[in-house]
Amino acid sequence: MSTQPPDKPLHQLKTGAFGRRLALSTLGLRYGSRALRQSMWQRVSGNDDAALAKRTENIDFFVSELGRLKGSVVKIGQMMATYGDYMMPPEVADALHNLEDNTQAMAWPVIANVLQKELGASALAELEIDPEPLAAASLGQVHRARLRASGEELCIKVQYPGVEDTIDADFNAVLRLLKISRLLASTRNIDDWFGDIRLLLHKEVDYEQERRDLDFVGKSLAGDDRFVVPKSYPAYSTRRVLTMSYEAADSVNSAAVAALPQVRRDRLGSAVLDVFLTELFQWRRLQTDPNFGNFRVRIDPKGQSDKLVLLDFGAMRMLPDTFANEFCAMMIAAYQRDRPQFLAKSLSLGFMKAHFPKTVLDNFVDIGIDIAEPLRTPDASVPACAVNANGQYHWRDSGLPKRIAKRAIAASISKYFALPPKDFLYVMRKLMGVYALISLLDAQFTADTALLKYLPQNEK
Repeated sequence: MSTQPPDKPLHQLKTGAFGRRLALSTLGLRYGSRALRQSMWQRVSGNDDAALAKRTENIDFFVSELGRLKGSVVKIGQMMATYGDYMMPPEVADALHNLEDNTQAMAWPVIANVLQKELGASALAELEIDPEPLAAASLGQVHRARLRASGEELCIKVQYPGVEDTIDADFNAVLRLLKISRLLASTRNIDDWFGDIRLLLHKEVDYEQERRDLDFVGKSLAGDDRFVVPKSYPAYSTRRVLTMSYEAADSVNSAAVAALPQVRRDRLGSAVLDVFLTELFQWRRLQTDPNFGNFRVRIDPKGQSDKLVLLDFGAMRMLPDTFANEFCAMMIAAYQRDRPQFLAKSLSLGFMKAHFPKTVLDNFVDIGIDIAEPLRTPDASVPACAVNANGQYHWRDSGLPKRIAKRAIAASISKYFALPPKDFLYVMRKLMGVYALISLLDAQFTADTALLKYLPQNEK
C-alpha cells in the first residue's frame, strides 16, 4: 500500500456494474482508434522501429487509463503482470507493472460506516482510531488506532465498500478488453491461468482467511528472533476488517537500512532466504506476492539484532503435496548438481518432454542448476563478479537473473517450454522476488548451508 495517500479523499468508489462496463468499453474504443491509426501509419511509412515505439506508447496510454478506474481494476492489472506476464507481449507486461497501487483515500465518514457495520458500536467504542489513513491502495486502506483499555498500538485494514462485489465483473471486463484489443491472446490456457488469478484475488479480499494465515505464520516463527509478525485481534476483525498490532519499522529500501553495516544486511538477507525455504519445504504454504512492501526492517538501536517485519498475508497459497514434493526434489537436485535427477523431475512435472532435442533438455538443466548458484560454495564456474573479496556470494553484482534470461533466450527454451503447473510459476515468481530483495539489501553471503536441513538424509 502507498504510505502517502493523496490529499483529497473520495466519498464514493465507482462500483456500479453499468458505469464500470461503460468506462471499460469506452477505453477499448479509444485504444482501438489509436491502434488503427498506428497500423495505417505503419503501412504508409514502412518504419517498423517507429511503429513499435508508437505501439508501446498506445499500450502505455491504455494501462494509464485503466488505472484511473481504481478499485479492483488496478489490482487485477497488477496481478496479471505479477503472475502471468510470461503469457503477454513484453511491452504489455511492462506497462501493467507500472500500475501503481496508490489511490485516493476514501473519506473518513465512508470508512467509519464500514467499521460501524462490521464491528458494531460496542467494539468500535473500545478503539481510538486516527481518521487520517496511514496507507491507501486499490482495495482498501489502513488506519492507525489504539486500544483504549490497554493503550496497545493497532493497525486497522479496512476494505472499501462494494469492492468485493465488483471483482468478477471487473475481471471479466478487463480480460475481455485485453483480448478484444489484441493485447492478450485468446486461448484455453490463458483463460485457465487467469481464472486462477481471479480466485487468488477473491482470497485477497477475505480478511478472515488472511487473519488465519497471519496467525499461522506468527505462531510458526514465534521462536525465531529474526522475525516480527503482527499479532491479530479477532475481536476487532471480520471478513472486511483486519485489526493487527502496529509494528514500527523502516522500509527495506530506506536510507537507514542501506546504511546498516554489511554484516547486519547479510543477516537480514539470510533471513529473507530462510523464510522462503521454510514456506516451501516445511509449511507447503507460500506467500506468493514478491512485493518489497511486504517486508520491513526494525533496526536495533543497539546494533545487535535487527528484525525482519513480515506483512500482508492475503496472497498465501497452499501448495499441493504432490507438486511440492517434486519441486523440492528438483531444487535439491539443482543444488547438488544432480543433472539426471533434475531432468527427471522436470519431465515428471511437465516442464519438458522426453522427445525434445537433447540440446534443449541440456540447456534447461543448465538453467536450473544456475538458479541454485547462490546456494552453493562458489567455485570456478561462478563469474568473478558474483564473489566478493571475502569469497562470499555477491547477490547484487552477480547479474544472475540477466544471465539466466540470456541463456534461456539463446537456447530457445520458450519454443519448447510447456505450460507449467500454476504452482511452479507462483514459486518461481516468489524465488525471483527473494533474490531481488536480497540484492536490494546488498547482502553478501553464501547460502551453502541453507538447504542442508532439507536434504533427504537430514529429514526427521
